[in-house]
Amino acid sequence: MSAEQLVVGIEIPVAWGEQDAFGHLNNVVYFRYFENVRMHYLERIGALRSHAEAGIGVILATTTCDFLRPVQWPATLRIRTGCTKVGDTSFTLAYEITDTEDSLVAAGTSVQVMYDYTKGAKVTIPDPIRAAIAALQGV
Repeated sequence: MSAEQLVVGIEIPVAWGEQDAFGHLNNVVYFRYFENVRMHYLERIGALRSHAEAGIGVILATTTCDFLRPVQWPATLRIRTGCTKVGDTSFTLAYEITDTEDSLVAAGTSVQVMYDYTKGAKVTIPDPIRAAIAALQGV
């Protein structure tokens, strides 16, 4: 995925306590970082508002991470995301984590399914959210 497609980004300083016994950032933390930037993306496309107002939100179907280089404290990381695919009921986000020298340390994906929390069932992506994804991605 090109950097231009990664339209939402945040910077996070690595906390001392996020390291594991081997002295590098614990693998579960990468998924937490993906979640942090994902929530910013969901807020920007209106999915959080839709959940609060109509009970139609997203549910995480799958997530992956390729760990490319170990990260040690102290470090500040940039986490970016963007949408790579929009289906009928789901959309895929790609993630990149880079260090301060813009070296890639991890990359991943997640699939979000639009979900009616009242009915307990997946639903078609609402048109306003679909349009917001297209606008945010510049397509």
